[in-house]
Amino acid sequence: MAGIGFALRKLLVREELSSVLTGFFLSAIVAAGPWILTSVGLLIIGSADASSFPDYGDYIHFRSLVTFLFAATLILTSPFQIPLTRYLADRFYRKEYKVVRSLLFTAIGLSFMPAIPLGLLGLYFLHLPFLESLAAMDLYLILTALWITASFISTLRDYNAVGLAFLLGNAVSVSGVFLGTHYGGSTGALIGYTVGQGVILTLLIVRFLIEFPGTIRWEKNGVSFLLIRWDLTILGFFLSAGIWIDKILYWYGPGSEAVFSFVRMNKNYDVGMFFALLTIIPTLALFIAYFETGFYEQYRFYFSVIHGGYPFREIERAKERMVLFLRHALSFVIKIQGSITLLVLLNAHHILTFFHSDLLSLPIFRIGSMGALLQVMIVLETTLLLYLNRGDIVLKLSVVLFFSNLFLTLGFMELGLRFEGMGYFLSCLIVSVWGYRDLDTAFLEFEYIVFMRQAVASK
Repeated sequence: MAGIGFALRKLLVREELSSVLTGFFLSAIVAAGPWILTSVGLLIIGSADASSFPDYGDYIHFRSLVTFLFAATLILTSPFQIPLTRYLADRFYRKEYKVVRSLLFTAIGLSFMPAIPLGLLGLYFLHLPFLESLAAMDLYLILTALWITASFISTLRDYNAVGLAFLLGNAVSVSGVFLGTHYGGSTGALIGYTVGQGVILTLLIVRFLIEFPGTIRWEKNGVSFLLIRWDLTILGFFLSAGIWIDKILYWYGPGSEAVFSFVRMNKNYDVGMFFALLTIIPTLALFIAYFETGFYEQYRFYFSVIHGGYPFREIERAKERMVLFLRHALSFVIKIQGSITLLVLLNAHHILTFFHSDLLSLPIFRIGSMGALLQVMIVLETTLLLYLNRGDIVLKLSVVLFFSNLFLTLGFMELGLRFEGMGYFLSCLIVSVWGYRDLDTAFLEFEYIVFMRQAVASK
């Protein structure tokens, strides 16, 4: 599953500056491609809104609808992503590569089952014109399929094709918005944007069909795995909802405004958090290219020692190597993301001014950047815990993240605008500290988990 990470790491170790920059860029795309480049696309559109949208109201309408669809599809697909990628990893371990095609289309089909009726219900209450309703439904289903497809990206080895898909698709989206808004207002912008996202999805699926041969059928075993590992399904939902719940609450809280129907926005909160979450892109790139691949090598070495029948002291040494790598890697990540966050805190005013954003978002941008630093730590901790087969701990952390963000945000909303973003920041602080403690405990119990709670084949 970490195959593309190893391919990118080979690119990064070259001494040419162009190779390093390309490697980091592609690593960031693999880590969070749809979110990153789409966010950048919206940023470009937003920075040029006065010239690109004849009517500013059309821009607000378009941006709010796209953001709403992003949130809805991310949360909707979150229960499927972790368990199905875990199932796919198991198949890869058995070298059953032909299952990729079937599992990908099965996962998309499963996600469409709740997505289609919910989407039609939402359109009924939105009361959009027919053509805009059709474009919104198309974008909604494309994003649903795109999030599922993106969770499979790490299996691909042709990183150039992946990068090209996102670059080309988002270029089409941005161009389509600029062109469409002059001929059809917000509806034309939405159609142009949807075409570009469709280009990304099409190119990625074609890449999967090229790299992974085999027939396409309904993957019954993958569906059954969702029921067997229900804990992964639930934790996936709570992790995604836990990150979004504060944004949703502020859409309907103090300082928010109605856009149309039940779609609302909180301009200052949305802008501040939008820029804050962009600050974690470099660390996500490092995670794919260095952190996960390096840990996987130590993790695999540990189990090769076990399967090789070596004495227990050798097994302990292999574990010590793994723990030592983690300490160095976590320290490195904290230094990198901490430095970025510090630079953002010192230059937040200039960043917002450069992008012509409202300076009322400045306090939220700053507190959100500190929260994003902690969110990165949560991503690293939960990933490692899943490697250690401690889904029970990740489930607990994801539930804590959701409810702490929910109740803390509600509490701080009552205290006024000065405390916006504090709920998100404190909930990430609680979960990151708790997760670090649980990760330390999981490594202390690692031998017990390996030898007593799961079967280890012997030769």
